[in-house]
Formats: sequence, C-alpha cells, structure tokens
Amino acid sequence: MIFVCELGFDDGAHVPFNAGLLATIRAAFPKEELSFFGASAHMEQLKQQVGQPLAGSIGWREILPPRPGTVYFKRLFRELWAIRGLLRTLPQDPTSRLVLTSAYSSTVLALKVARGFSSKHTPVQIVLHGLSGVVGKRYRRPIRRFQDMKTALTLLGNSGIQYVVLEQPIRDRVVKHLPLLSGNIKVLDHPISPNETAFQSIDLSEPICFGFLGLADKPKGFPLFVELATHVTAKFGRRAEFHTIGLLPVDTTPVNGTEVLATKPEGRHRMSRANFIRAITPIHYVVLPHEAVHYTVTASGVLLDAIAWEKPVIARKIPIFEALFDKHGDIGYLFSDGAELNDIVERILIAGDKSRYHGQVHNLRSLRKSRSPESLAASYREMCRKSG
Repeated sequence: MIFVCELGFDDGAHVPFNAGLLATIRAAFPKEELSFFGASAHMEQLKQQVGQPLAGSIGWREILPPRPGTVYFKRLFRELWAIRGLLRTLPQDPTSRLVLTSAYSSTVLALKVARGFSSKHTPVQIVLHGLSGVVGKRYRRPIRRFQDMKTALTLLGNSGIQYVVLEQPIRDRVVKHLPLLSGNIKVLDHPISPNETAFQSIDLSEPICFGFLGLADKPKGFPLFVELATHVTAKFGRRAEFHTIGLLPVDTTPVNGTEVLATKPEGRHRMSRANFIRAITPIHYVVLPHEAVHYTVTASGVLLDAIAWEKPVIARKIPIFEALFDKHGDIGYLFSDGAELNDIVERILIAGDKSRYHGQVHNLRSLRKSRSPESLAASYREMCRKSG
C-alpha cells in the first residue's frame, strides 16, 4: 500500500505536480493499493486533472493541512499529528511506503519525530521542491537556525528516508554541501502532469508573444521581465507582446512600468487551470529570468509548464536550465544578464526564424516525452527498490 500526502498546499497550487507524481507511481506499481491524502478542494481539482480511469484507481482521503503562512511550531505540531496518523494506518508490509509530496523544514522534523514514536520502519519519500537554508549563509539566532532545512535534514538520523529532488543539478549542489546525505538524496525528473499536452504547435508569426509564468515576484525575475517589455515595445511597438500569466505576491511593492504588458498579473485569487491553459496557448516563448541565488536548489514548476505546452524558453544561465539544454539540445535561448536578454529578443523579432522555432518545439516534444509518467515509471520503481 502506498500513501501519498500533500501537507504543504491546500489551494490547488501543486495540483499539476501531484497529478504527475500520482500517474508516475501508478504506472510504476499498477496493482498496488494507492491512496492520496489532502485538502478537500485540492483533491477535487486533482481528480479532474488526473482524469479517469486513474482517479478511480486511487483512494481519496481528506485531511486538513496547515495553511500556508502558519508559524513554524504550530505547523510542526499539526504535521506531527497528521503524519503519526498516517504511519499508524499504513500496513507494515514490504511494499508499503509513505510519500510526502512537499515539505517545509517542519515537515521533515515532524516525520522524524513521528517515526521515533512508531515501532514500524515504513520507507518514506519526501519531495523537496526547494532547499533554501541548505546552501549559503544560515541564520545566526539559534531559534531561527533550528527551524531551517539544514537542521531538519541532519537532525535525528535519516534511516529509511529518501529525499527526492526534481533536477540533477539540485542534487549535485546539495550533496556538495551535505555529503553525508548522498545516499538519501535521490533524483526523479520533474514529471509532466497527465492530460496536459499541446493540441498543436503554433506558428511563429507577429505579434510574437513572450510570457512570464507564475508568481510575479523578484526571485522569479518579474522586474527584469517588465524591463524587457519596456525596452522591446519602445523599439518594436506592436510587433511584440508581453504577457504575465500568474499572481501578484501578497504584500509586495508594485513593480513600475507594468502598463507596457499586454496581460498584467492577476489579483490575489489563483487562476484556474482552464484559464491558465487558454492564456498560455498563444504564447510563443516563455521567459524564465529566475534569480540564481533563489533557484540554485529550487525546482521550477513553470519550466514544466513550458515543456508540457511546447513553448521554447528564454532562460537565465543557471544549472537547472543549462542541464536541460545540454541534454536535450536547442529548446530556446540562455542569457546571462538583462543586456543579453534584450539582445536575444531583438534578434528573434528581426530574424523571424520559423525553421529554428519549429526545431525548438520538436526538441521540447522529445523532452516532454522523457518526463511523462510512463517514461519515469522505471526510474521510480528502481528508487523504491533501493529504499527497501
């Protein structure tokens, strides 16, 4: 029996990833009993995303995860209560395992404490989407340092726990700083959600549309995207359009110049998946100006959206993006700074190279296939075999 649990999100934010992971697990273990635990609203969206017959093969069980923004110790105790209940319910047999689909540092510590109270030694997999606090400077105050991810990973032992990261460069970086965890940190390429695939490729015709996806904040590079839009529209006018498909962060300083955007960030309510798909369909290029300091050890969900919908990317030169170009060839463009980003977009508009564009789309189609649940099933089975 496999229990899959989402303790990090209750608003549908991780539905595409959860759907891809569930489909991968089901493809790897088609006969195993599989249950998903999550918030009610999250599960309803997830059922729609995975579709039938997959949804019908999964047991759906409601829990109440801590809300995003819950303070550390309150979150820790609520997660501890939830995980202890899961471990008590999960049968003790060779194929049973618990999979946590996201984790704060409190989640990791709660799991370790819960295992300490349990006589069972059920294998556990924890998906770590981000590992801030593992690399770089740490907090000086002991109480803040206690709450960071590095403390959670190194405290109380890691026997029977696999930490799953979603890109090889992230594992390389973490193992370099925490070599003692090299046997526990595994890579599962970020899976593509089932039932999401481009209906047909669009032609490279003007206006050429450039898209920014996800939370419109500084770590994702939204201010640089606005600077790009301002520069290019001043020079090329309506030959280019710039669209933001995502949310404004809560309590953030507004970015000046957004009036040049053809589509501005939405308010505080998360965009439905149907609206997201409608918005991304006419986009030609997805711009990924992520700041390196934040995305050295963090996976990019919007990168997977670009891959799923076959949108060539214009991405900053950081390891998670460079590795994909090295492995899959020409899937877009890489840039080092704002000047190079401006130059790339100008060259795209001047050249209008449809042949290269369709070649990039073709390479993305191969990349998308390699990230499908069916393609990743064997890797996931092998990962589970090694955790037994």
